[in-house]
Amino acid sequence: MISTTPEYKIINTDDNSHTIQINNSSVTFHSTKGAIQESNHVFISAGLNWYAEKFPGNTNIRIFEVGFGTGLNALLTATFAKNFALNIEYQSIDLYPLSKEVYNRLNFAQILVEEKLYYKIMTATWNEEIQITDFFNLLKINTDFQSFISREGFDVVYFDAFAPEDQPELWTEEVFKKVFHFLNKCGVLVTYCSKSIVRKRLENAGFSVTKLPGPPGKREITRAIKI
Repeated sequence: MISTTPEYKIINTDDNSHTIQINNSSVTFHSTKGAIQESNHVFISAGLNWYAEKFPGNTNIRIFEVGFGTGLNALLTATFAKNFALNIEYQSIDLYPLSKEVYNRLNFAQILVEEKLYYKIMTATWNEEIQITDFFNLLKINTDFQSFISREGFDVVYFDAFAPEDQPELWTEEVFKKVFHFLNKCGVLVTYCSKSIVRKRLENAGFSVTKLPGPPGKREITRAIKI
């Protein structure tokens, strides 16, 4: 254990990056086998990079994230956008944003050598679209998914809610139908969860679902495409 607040413990994972554990529970924000490693594998490689390679002519990509959390996925995405000169509009929702006291103790930015970028992402005003870099616009929305309404289409969805046993209301067929509706055609949803009931609900919502090899410590992950 690295440090503790009344709600959270900051702990090391196997790739030396931090994750957050909710006190008095086994619930963590990332895999304890490697936080950065997991996010890169699931959301960047299987999601954003897959989409960018499949549709190289689309240099303007819209991403929606369920669960802003520590901001790690946003940081990795902003770095990817800069490295590959992609224009990314990134929207993320979170009902209970982390306090500055908590996220300032996380070591993602130091490991990735992106301290200034992480600071801009984490301090960006909620519910206001902010240009973080020339390639990355961010809108953090302080709401729950059930209340979220989108009139715009997205190309990639990072489905990064807590596990089905911890947040079951976000893994329903109705939720996946809502995601399906606001995804553009050939849009992709990626998630670390590959439980059969989750894949079945994605299929019932209209997705074409594929199991993919997971990161260390996880056998499989899921990619779902709106055909």
